[in-house]
Amino acid sequence: FIIIYIYIYIYIYIYIYIYIYIYILYYYYYYYYYYYYYYYYVRTTTLRTYYYYYYYYYYYYYYYVRTYVRTYVRTYVRTYVRTYVRTYVRTYVRTYVRTYVRTYYYVHTYDTYVRTYVRTYVRTYVRTYVRYVTYVRYVTLLTTTTTTTTI
Repeated sequence: FIIIYIYIYIYIYIYIYIYIYIYILYYYYYYYYYYYYYYYYVRTTTLRTYYYYYYYYYYYYYYYVRTYVRTYVRTYVRTYVRTYVRTYVRTYVRTYVRTYVRTYYYVHTYDTYVRTYVRTYVRTYVRTYVRYVTYVRYVTLLTTTTTTTTI
């Protein structure tokens, strides 16, 4: 018999990207304090004159914290379509041989006949099977990235 295989592969890729951005911004603005102290003192004695000068400066600083949270959700759907065709071809050959022997009696005479029949039958069967198979694969990938910056 003859077997014919036919494979049909259909790949369907469906990518679903879901981006979730979460920004957490934390500003710590510190402006404390601007202190200006000026002290001038003059003391005069008989011999010397003393000068006292104080200058104190404290500046602000800026503290910046940024937190970056990124959530990456990837949905992977794979559809696998497979068509399976199988064909069977079978041929049967049958031969029949038949022999007939007949004897006839007629007026003290025997006649014998021998006949042989030969018959041949040829039959062919064709059967086709079709199978449809679908596979679905679902994969989810979750990735989280956090970035912190301080200035």
